[in-house]
Amino acid sequence: MLIVGGGLAGGLLALALRERGVDVCLIAGQQPSATEWSYGVIPGWPLGTSALAIRSAKAAGLWRDLQRRYGDLGLSRARIHLHGGKPWARLLPLPGSQVDSARFHARLPELLKQVGVRYACAEALSVERQQGEWLVRCSDGSAHTSPQLVLAAGAGCRRLWPAWPEALRSSWAGVLELPEAPAHGLRLPAQFQRPALERSSAELQVPRTVVDAGLVPRGAGALLGQISSFAPGLTLQAPPPALEQELRQAIAASGLPKDLAEAPGRWHQVPVAFSRTGIPLAGPLADAPGLFGFSGYSGGFAQVPVLAPLLAEVLAAGSPTAQGQLEQLQVWQPAR
Repeated sequence: MLIVGGGLAGGLLALALRERGVDVCLIAGQQPSATEWSYGVIPGWPLGTSALAIRSAKAAGLWRDLQRRYGDLGLSRARIHLHGGKPWARLLPLPGSQVDSARFHARLPELLKQVGVRYACAEALSVERQQGEWLVRCSDGSAHTSPQLVLAAGAGCRRLWPAWPEALRSSWAGVLELPEAPAHGLRLPAQFQRPALERSSAELQVPRTVVDAGLVPRGAGALLGQISSFAPGLTLQAPPPALEQELRQAIAASGLPKDLAEAPGRWHQVPVAFSRTGIPLAGPLADAPGLFGFSGYSGGFAQVPVLAPLLAEVLAAGSPTAQGQLEQLQVWQPAR
């Protein structure tokens, strides 16, 4: 089994496949991934009414199970303070969990190798079908083949497979990495702006940016952000200049403590995959036997642990039960 993408989706899918005895080669590029700079927050309540949202509200329990099997993956309980929105939303911190993206990112490659995943640290350059198998050529000159291939490379999937579903798109996200964690705790906006812009992304005529001002512990420091930049069309364009300045101005005008707007920090911006329908893909791609997609998450640290074991069951054993669950969650839709 070949998996392209060494972030959250590819990593948890590779673990689930190894648990089922599948030989896995994971091709992980060397560019920063969205996983590395994610908030990693897992709310303890559904963020919508869909079947996937309801199941994802229990993702913290799935992470605890993973940690019992594999050791520390960065999970801890969290108290989520909200700002903005209705006054009642700011009264008390809400219970939740967080996966520290720094700890998870540092641990994942070592863990994958420990469980027997063949780990290729190279950029995937091309994907093609040859003699009934999928062939992936890489930047280090290597080539890997398998009857089954999963594209879990986030914003890089369309470059590798131009027939990637139109609903799955990409944008830029920017955050500031603060070297020390402020004493303000984990703070998120009561209402995120990004989802609405994701849903309307197909109608964009000019680039748009939105800021969802959050403060989230990460390693010894914290992440301060997030600014999202969307452009018309399906092709990932270069990010606009001055995003850091725009983010700092929005932080100053937000409900976060005012001193954060001038806090020293290191700027990071990464491409982020999303689905304009709000429904990710965890299933086959149309007219491409043996080729699967695993991408397009909104709140991946809550959704991926739900979907990875189900997709692994289908790939490893052709489980009709697992496929039926993926269909019920609306993520197995090759005709989109």
